[in-house]
Amino acid sequence: MTYPQNPQGQPQQPQSGPIPGQPYPASQPTPAQPYPGAPQQPFAPPAAGQPYPAYPGGPGVYQQKPNGATAIIAGILAILGGIFAIIGVIASVVVISNVHETPWQFYLTLVVDAVLVGLLFYGGIGLFLHKASARLCTIIGCGLTIALGIVSAVVFSAATSGLHSSSSSAQILGAGIGGALLGLIPPVATLVLAIVKPTADWVNYRPGAPAQQGAYPPPQSW
Repeated sequence: MTYPQNPQGQPQQPQSGPIPGQPYPASQPTPAQPYPGAPQQPFAPPAAGQPYPAYPGGPGVYQQKPNGATAIIAGILAILGGIFAIIGVIASVVVISNVHETPWQFYLTLVVDAVLVGLLFYGGIGLFLHKASARLCTIIGCGLTIALGIVSAVVFSAATSGLHSSSSSAQILGAGIGGALLGLIPPVATLVLAIVKPTADWVNYRPGAPAQQGAYPPPQSW
């Protein structure tokens, strides 16, 4: 096999490198490939003068602090309920210590009020500190308070039914039931405020925690 000769008459050797003016194959730019699982959406640049939209989530995007109005009000009402429970404990102790034959209702009230002191005080203070267990204690304490109020109204109505005068019995019974209903308003309001979703979002909020939505997908194994 003969090679072409150059103008000086010497045979021209084949070139081992690339042809002049032609780039290497590896130097050709390749289009950017999206990661697996990424949605194929065309990019639409914003109009003139409009800023680029922010990425909805991902590393560095933190959860926004929820509105804690319902949780704070529920915490205040729970602490007030704990104060009334302390008053009930003191009243029950005074009655038990001064009355020789104390009815069993006073012992039951003493035990329930002592439990309510712990539940409502912990629940009220814990709601300010974003504790999910405090929300549960508040719900349990309010339910126990409502049950105690209903039982007290039933026992009071049964005790007043044995009075001889029907007019006085009706007045006392009406006053007792009305007072019991008025006493149920604070625990019912606290229970509703503790159950609603904004309070749940408040107790589940952790300062500095990254948002869950919009996070990058996990790396794929090749």
